[in-house]
Amino acid sequence: MSTLTIAIGATSLSLLLVFVWMFSLSLRKKRMEEERLAREAAYRRAMEKARQQERQDRVFKAETGHVPTILYLAKEAERSKPNEALYWYHKGAELDNITSMYGIVRLSDKKREDLVLREQANYWRLCIAGAEGDVHAKFEAAKAQIFGQGVERNIPRGVAKIQEVAEEGNLEAILFMGDWSISPENPVPSPKQSTQWFEKAADKQSEEGMTKLGLNFLNGVGVEQDGQRACYWLERAAEKGNVEAMYFSGEAWRDVKPNGAAIAYIWLFMSAYMGYEPAKSARDAVGSTLGVDSVVGLQSLAKPVLKKLQFGPVVKHSLIRALNKLYKRELPLFGLVQDGEQEPASTTQNEVPPEAKPSETESTISSNIEDATEDTASSYSYSSYDTHYSQ
Repeated sequence: MSTLTIAIGATSLSLLLVFVWMFSLSLRKKRMEEERLAREAAYRRAMEKARQQERQDRVFKAETGHVPTILYLAKEAERSKPNEALYWYHKGAELDNITSMYGIVRLSDKKREDLVLREQANYWRLCIAGAEGDVHAKFEAAKAQIFGQGVERNIPRGVAKIQEVAEEGNLEAILFMGDWSISPENPVPSPKQSTQWFEKAADKQSEEGMTKLGLNFLNGVGVEQDGQRACYWLERAAEKGNVEAMYFSGEAWRDVKPNGAAIAYIWLFMSAYMGYEPAKSARDAVGSTLGVDSVVGLQSLAKPVLKKLQFGPVVKHSLIRALNKLYKRELPLFGLVQDGEQEPASTTQNEVPPEAKPSETESTISSNIEDATEDTASSYSYSSYDTHYSQ
């Protein structure tokens, strides 16, 4: 064997060994890379699992009412998932969190073309104002909750909030509770509570409260039917210039014999004169039963009162006392009885309590009516109306 052959063989063997070494090195590197990738994949899976678990924990905490977590999830989703953000903000808002309420308003304003979101934003604006001390806004928000305007309908919660506002003395809420207590939409109506709420409104000198209290007594809603109390409260509201109360006062007296038609015409005439449309046909119907001369006389009685009402309410009980005196009717001056007080005695022409003597304004009104009576005495006789209130 020549030296050349040996050299070639040695070189070939060396090259083969180098190739085997490089191949094994390549396999080792590949295996190490695969192991590294596997470790990274396992790490990523572990991290993803941890993140998922963390999110599940956060979602669980948020769903169970943890407000900071709710706000975290809402803020996290706000940029890329606005609908999800709205979901979480609603969760927080339902827990009376103001930041969540602002979040709903902010996101809703970005989609002004969406009428549903716009209505929701209006509702939560009211809630924000209510939480910051605006009693009217608090009342309106609760009312929206009852009727499902901008929020999921929740009658018990809405009514509870309005009752809370009413018990704080808010007149709007008191009147609403009176109406709601007998509303067809109320699943648990209570006519008795309706009258109690309207009594509170009347105690606050509310014309609407007095009118509705009078109607409850007139129709026996929550109380025993009482024509005298009904007429008293309706006429009290009418004294304040309430045209609807004038109309119902006229309707209440319309069928009372024998002098009710005349009293009814006076109230209906004033109500119609001041623009209340339903009173016009009622006035004409009552007038047709009285005759032209009587109608002219009654209009002469009413016009001086109308002049005074144009400048605002007349003195309390002034018109009631004037009509009591003119028609010798016995309509008691009830008022509202406070705890520990006795109800005022009935006030008639011949019996006036010392604390209830007519004021100067009242005397003027009575004098005006009497003057008008004298002016029309030749064409209108009042002798037939000398009687007490009777149905």
